[in-house]
Amino acid sequence: MESLKSIWKNMSDTSKMLIKILLGIICGMLALFMVVLVVRITRGGGSSNYSKLENQLIKAAENYYKDNKSELPDNGEETAVTIDNLVGAEYIKPMEKYVKKGVSCSGNVTVLNNNKKYTYIPYLDCGDKYSTKFLSDTIISDNRVIDEGSGLYLDVENNYIFRGEYVNNYVNFADQTWRILKVYEDGTVRLFLPTPIKTHKNSKWDDRFNTEKDSDVGINDYTVSRIREKLNLLYNDEKVFNETQKALIKPQTLCIGARSEDSTDISDAEECSETLEGDYIGLLQLNEYLQASIDENCDSTLNHSCANYNYLADIGKSYWTITPAAEDSYHNYRISKYPFKARTTNTSNLMVTINISGKVTVEKGNGSKENPYIIKGEKLKK
Repeated sequence: MESLKSIWKNMSDTSKMLIKILLGIICGMLALFMVVLVVRITRGGGSSNYSKLENQLIKAAENYYKDNKSELPDNGEETAVTIDNLVGAEYIKPMEKYVKKGVSCSGNVTVLNNNKKYTYIPYLDCGDKYSTKFLSDTIISDNRVIDEGSGLYLDVENNYIFRGEYVNNYVNFADQTWRILKVYEDGTVRLFLPTPIKTHKNSKWDDRFNTEKDSDVGINDYTVSRIREKLNLLYNDEKVFNETQKALIKPQTLCIGARSEDSTDISDAEECSETLEGDYIGLLQLNEYLQASIDENCDSTLNHSCANYNYLADIGKSYWTITPAAEDSYHNYRISKYPFKARTTNTSNLMVTINISGKVTVEKGNGSKENPYIIKGEKLKK
């Protein structure tokens, strides 16, 4: 076998020149890589080091609330302790002990209470070096608020809602891909699951005896309905939500008021004329479907134009809403591309809604169908 020296000697001048150029390029790339690495180290070590600091903040907050139980939030609520308070009470060292010289960090740790299951979510702001990405803030910063076309709108109550056919409102949670309906003014994020719950397909809304019809045609009162029973069973099913995921779900104010079929008000005035507090899982309000359309002709309950330019219309399967019909006591609204009234004893799919804390952290994603938001928070310690 020829030696390298012999091979080099027999090469043409052109080949030798090409090899020298290639080696020069490789050396240059290695040098550039080393420069970038050194810069990252001197600037604080990259996001992994900040993630470690976030974990230390969680431990500090856990110890703080262990000693200050009276400051823990009530069920369904959240509270926060600042880094300054944790440092002042000596539960953690000053931030300059953890980051490189010249880097200044502030922040807090939010505590969520779900039936005394506490979840600790850190927020770290280190200027242009690093900042924790909360879901609610990320949704708003990734989507410019508009007043026409498909996208994110601001309603009269200062809630951000998605409207139109093609919107980047996808998020992964509990091993499912959800659609983001809205971000409330307080940062709570409302989600809708556009696929049926596999264990409860073809569910009746209700099947009780109805005195108005003198028959087992069901009653469209959500508070005593079969469908509410099923949804509460779903929430407590470990195959649907594990304990860590349930700790991030907030109790809802369910709007369960009846809507008339000839109503021209697509606000939530009718639906929210009656509410139910404290349930953790629900169904879509009919007016939420109506509001998602940007067709100017969508101006009444059963108008088929409401299916135009509406991401909630093109689901591919029929599904129940939470909204009863106002005309009698045994019809509810279903959606199968278009809204229509159906007897409560009919069957349809359960596509559920939940509210989660907007302070869960985003690990990656931009909200598109191809790259949905990935929630880091559901992996946090319970």
